Amino acid sequence: MSAKAIVRQEIEKIPGVTRTWFEWSYEDNGAKANTLVVEVGFDTDPNSTNWDEQCLIDIQKIAVDVLKNKTAMIVSYLRVVPAGIFTA
Repeated sequence: MSAKAIVRQEIEKIPGVTRTWFEWSYEDNGAKANTLVVEVGFDTDPNSTNWDEQCLIDIQKIAVDVLKNKTAMIVSYLRVVPAGIFTA
């Protein structure tokens, strides 16, 4: 059994994804939000020659499918971030 959530395991199989993690946010009223962060190995600027729209489509498709059909986990937000290897 893996120590990672199934949604993370499935998304990390997508070419272009470098890693995933969860971030938690808490508000004064006690509300919390679970954000699944997906790090990718390409520039997230749509004007970049290194842009990979298909990877973004696959991330969303797999996240929705896994969260709807394969787990009871609730994820409030999905965020995609570049790996930090790109310069402005």
